Amino acid sequence: MEWNTELIMEFLDLYEGDPIIWNPQNQHHKDRNQVFDAWKRIQSRLSIDLSLKVLKKKEENLMATYRKLAMKVKNSGRTGAGVYEVYKPERFAYEKMASFLHSVYTPRGTKTTE
Repeated sequence: MEWNTELIMEFLDLYEGDPIIWNPQNQHHKDRNQVFDAWKRIQSRLSIDLSLKVLKKKEENLMATYRKLAMKVKNSGRTGAGVYEVYKPERFAYEKMASFLHSVYTPRGTKTTE
């Protein structure tokens, strides 16, 4: 399955529209049945017929990329960094994801094992 830019953006629009999946502050976020129903809604509204397994795998991949880029942004904005030194992701989906995930996802710092 080849995910083009349009399909990814369509998926992200539908994903954003069902915060029960991605927002841990949603009162039904931990209700597995309601989360499953939300995934089924996304599946039925998507312009192409894909399995839930494929949709969830794409979500995992997008979230992994988002977390990695969000951490780079956070680390580049440390005290003493100039305006031009703050990392700005070029990945097309990052801005879309940040628009709704930024309020619920805060990258944690790294832990040292010393």
